[in-house]
Amino acid sequence: MRSKSFGRIKLACLAFVALGACVGAIVTSSPSYAQTIAGHAIGEDASKLVADQQVSSSKPTAEYTILRLPSPNGIDVTLTYQNGSRKIIQIEATRRPSQSGAWGQFGKFEFGKTSLSEVRSLFGSKGLLFTGVAPATATPDGGVTIVSSYEVQGTKTIASFVSKISSASLRELKQRFGEDMYAHLDDVALLESTVVADIEYLKGTRGNELVYDVGYAPIMWENAISPVGEVRQISVARISPSQLPVHRIYNGPINAPYFTDASARNFQTRISEGMAGGPTFAGEYAVIQVGCGTGCSIAYVASVRTGEVSRIPIDEAAQYLDLKYQIDSRLLVKQSARGAASKCHMQFLTMDEGEWISLLEHVVGPTETCYNSIAQNLRN
Repeated sequence: MRSKSFGRIKLACLAFVALGACVGAIVTSSPSYAQTIAGHAIGEDASKLVADQQVSSSKPTAEYTILRLPSPNGIDVTLTYQNGSRKIIQIEATRRPSQSGAWGQFGKFEFGKTSLSEVRSLFGSKGLLFTGVAPATATPDGGVTIVSSYEVQGTKTIASFVSKISSASLRELKQRFGEDMYAHLDDVALLESTVVADIEYLKGTRGNELVYDVGYAPIMWENAISPVGEVRQISVARISPSQLPVHRIYNGPINAPYFTDASARNFQTRISEGMAGGPTFAGEYAVIQVGCGTGCSIAYVASVRTGEVSRIPIDEAAQYLDLKYQIDSRLLVKQSARGAASKCHMQFLTMDEGEWISLLEHVVGPTETCYNSIAQNLRN
């Protein structure tokens, strides 16, 4: 039973760092394979490895033994097995400090290159937490490691991806962004190790109570690096506002509009009135939709914090515009019909540091399907 959500747990500063922004759209994955790391799998008998002297070192404890294997391809591999059953219950691959670009043991992940934002973007959530351990910890060299964990679909295995921010990167972020540095950690934290472990073993060492991120789903495991040119389709049904949360909602004074878009000056009164009601999108923006003729409309976003006004990217020939957004998310969905194409289009956009990024454009159907709202068309 999922007892809590991230939003209901108060965590210390480093834990807050680990739970930064949720990234991007979920992508569908290829069918799951046996989750192996460096050719070994959870449940494998460790006796053969020991008997064949395939280990570099062995460290026994009361219940478990940790084996270190010869390092293949620039990574260090450790296995943990249960002394009684001799079954492997955890496998971890960690990049060597001087090695960057070695395969991260999952899909196209690369140690020292794949960022935390890319990990969370692929899986569509921040994952799960074991309440007995902090998701972020300081390292002896002054850096920070952040753990993102996910259940592997159809198994009793947890996959964890450990990202590290170096002390140098932390200093640079502090110099550039000051107290806002935490909002930028995901892009500079790089994959340091990949771990798969039996869930019961983790519950015994990390605590039985789990906390799941909003929008969380188990992942599909990918052992092989996907073929070059493989196209992954984004699932429209699985894109949700919770995947693109904001860090804070602005509640300060409302600034006067500042027009960076020349066309917006024609609607100064409407935009000022819209801003007066406070933010309605992405924590600090007011969304203002203005008619421009029969079936025609254009739309703007205005930051009530800075006063900057910009236009939402909409085709000049767009008709029957509908917008869907909310104050606590950076996801904006727009739907409109394009006369020449006679099609109704739906587009998923996100606002990132004042710039619009298109996540997906989807053809809903003929023009008349735009008579329905976005919510109706998403249900159909």
